[in-house]
Amino acid sequence: MGLESGISRTRGTRKAGTRKAKKTKKGKRVIYCRDALAWLRGRSGLECIVTSLPEMAEGGWKRVEDYRAFFMEAAERCLSAVADTGYVVFLQTDRKRDGWIDKSYWLNAAGEAAGMRLLWHKVALRVEVGKTDLYRPGWSHMLCFSRAGRIGVPFADVVERGEMTYADAFGQTAVQAVLEWLWRQGVRKVVDPFVGSGTVVAMANALGMDAVGVDMDAAQCERARRLEIVVEK
Repeated sequence: MGLESGISRTRGTRKAGTRKAKKTKKGKRVIYCRDALAWLRGRSGLECIVTSLPEMAEGGWKRVEDYRAFFMEAAERCLSAVADTGYVVFLQTDRKRDGWIDKSYWLNAAGEAAGMRLLWHKVALRVEVGKTDLYRPGWSHMLCFSRAGRIGVPFADVVERGEMTYADAFGQTAVQAVLEWLWRQGVRKVVDPFVGSGTVVAMANALGMDAVGVDMDAAQCERARRLEIVVEK
């Protein structure tokens, strides 16, 4: 089942997929300006996490080994924070750095260590087919893990990225596809512990879901509080 084209607006006109289900009530939003790892520590029973773990350049890591250690700890805390029937979706882009940094490989290792099943692995296109990028592949990963959650009705294996709020943000069309799938699984509250500029929480609200965001950057937290997305049929 592919996505039809539609319109979403974030203080202007943005492209996104058309909603598949009627969601009339806008969700609530809470943003915490805190360190994500500290916020996640000891948490359990969350319904769902949808997030993009920080890029290597965002945290100032110089060595891949140090970045991987942080990445794996962050992934493991996300995976341990959800209920057995909950879902964790990672939206990640690999890097070309002295070879290839394969984040899906890291995430699968973290999932296996946490006793989680990989329910699906989708692709969001970053560039047009046939084009290339010197530093990143032309596509991004979307991976969903759960212990006892259902696969449910599938959606397209390859989707368009859609409009981004900044260079390292995940595209709105891809985020919408993920959240609509989660809605069909009965998810009504989404947590993004690395909320950034707020694409996940704003899209969740637009689709009628409550959302919680966490970020240690005060400016990003303010953007995440203010970002609004309107999804039209």
